[in-house]
Amino acid sequence: MATRERLILSATEQDRPGLVAELSGFIAERGCNIDDSRVIVLGGFAGLMFLISGSPLEIAAIESSVASLERTNGLRVTVRRLRDRVVPPAEVQTTPTWVVTASAMDHEGIIHAITDVVRAHGGNILELETSTESAPMTGSPLFAMRMVITVAERHGSSMRLREALETLARAEAIDLDVKELIANCV
Repeated sequence: MATRERLILSATEQDRPGLVAELSGFIAERGCNIDDSRVIVLGGFAGLMFLISGSPLEIAAIESSVASLERTNGLRVTVRRLRDRVVPPAEVQTTPTWVVTASAMDHEGIIHAITDVVRAHGGNILELETSTESAPMTGSPLFAMRMVITVAERHGSSMRLREALETLARAEAIDLDVKELIANCV
């Protein structure tokens, strides 16, 4: 079997129709495969992240063509080769995964407060999505968050993390819910 290498390609640009097609075409033209991807639009700008695999020559072709992609399409692009890290099977199977949802009146520092509690208790954030919208009656800004985390028991206790999040929620008037995620149900 031929050697496959991987890299992460991240790009940002003002959102416009065809942006994802342009970037995925750039990748396909160089013979690489998109193994995983995320695309989001925030404030009118698109953030695109692709996990790409290919032969060493194909990956090198991506890396050497980034500057021309930026000039041609106006994208800001970064690439990073991945070095394989072997995760012991026991670690993968025993790491609890949690979904944390929160809502509150929006205020500065709310995301940091929540994510810092997760960090302090050995949690790792796999996904984080936040938004603000106007309250129906008052027009006040409302904060909403959905976060998927793992907690390695050797770093901290899932129960201590849950308790710390609940304590923060009471102190900051955050409506917070923490649920264990059943495998493969993200």
